[in-house]
Amino acid sequence: MMENIKNTVEAIIFASGSPILKSDIVEKVPELTTQKLNSIIKELQQQYSGESGVLLAEFNGKVQFMSNPRYGETVADVLTPLREKELTNTLLEVLSSIAYKQPITSLELEYMRSGKSSEYAISALLKAGLITVVGRKDTVGRPLLYGTTDEFLKKFQIESIDDLPDYNEVLEKLRVLNGPLQETLFHTRTLIDENENVVEEQVIAEVAADVQQGPEQEEDEIPEFLEGEKFEVFD
Repeated sequence: MMENIKNTVEAIIFASGSPILKSDIVEKVPELTTQKLNSIIKELQQQYSGESGVLLAEFNGKVQFMSNPRYGETVADVLTPLREKELTNTLLEVLSSIAYKQPITSLELEYMRSGKSSEYAISALLKAGLITVVGRKDTVGRPLLYGTTDEFLKKFQIESIDDLPDYNEVLEKLRVLNGPLQETLFHTRTLIDENENVVEEQVIAEVAADVQQGPEQEEDEIPEFLEGEKFEVFD
């Protein structure tokens, strides 16, 4: 009986394709309790581990099957029509800062980085789905606040933000994981065309021009794909 329930849970997670709440699984399967589901998840994680081509990720109360990062390059060669440029040190630095200091504004990020602009990195990370706008800060200009997403937790195999290790340790982990994961991190578009001699400064300038607010605007401009969304205000 228990094995049958385990197989049912396995089928549900696989069929969902996207992250599914553990609470939803418990609610829909009468024989399950939260404790039983957690036990089944641990068994499945053990089953899908090591050399397995598929892993079971758990994050923010959700679960999802994902391909094993060690086979990421081959999978990307087959499924991804365009090769994507790997994360630069700047993106890694900004992503780590947001992960630890969230919610955080672009100005606060700039201060942390000794005055270096973070607009290019923020734009790239937003498009990659690794960060998102989580609200506005209750201060002059009501600047946008950024935080990490479930995609961040999933990509870097972190179950919860509370489980983040030492700052320097996670920065190193991001750099290490960048290798096998680079093909799936930026699946929306190529950040820099490797066939053209385009320097990062030009890309930064273009992104900055896109996000620069007009002279009469008092608030940060919301990215076009987030227009209409309501954001929480933080003190």
